[in-house]
Amino acid sequence: MLSKLQAFYKLNKNNNKGSTMVEVLVGFTILVIVLVECMVHIVGVSSEMVAKSVDMQNDQVTLNSEIYQTGVNSLFEDIDGVTITLTIDESKTNMNANQANPNTAIGLNAKLKRYHSEATDITVFKLILDKD
Repeated sequence: MLSKLQAFYKLNKNNNKGSTMVEVLVGFTILVIVLVECMVHIVGVSSEMVAKSVDMQNDQVTLNSEIYQTGVNSLFEDIDGVTITLTIDESKTNMNANQANPNTAIGLNAKLKRYHSEATDITVFKLILDKD
């Protein structure tokens, strides 16, 4: 029987075409391990993002409860030196058909104000029109 095995080995010594079943199983196992690691990483990152979005929603609720109160405008600080002007964009309008003055600018009588929330560490800017 040993001689038959030696003869088989000599005949098939150079027959290395294809893969053995062990190589296929090892390759498949490595592929499955890599895919499982990728899925574990994806699930970890998505759970972190969900936790951050919940924190952001809670901060937004806190900020909204601070800002949208009666008389909260007194909590806003004035920002001086800011002028806001509306101008016509000639590239997006037909100025000749409307016979409008292309140098038209509309000045707003408004103040830019800032509010910083200590609870959420968020700064909000608000444009408040003057009624004067």
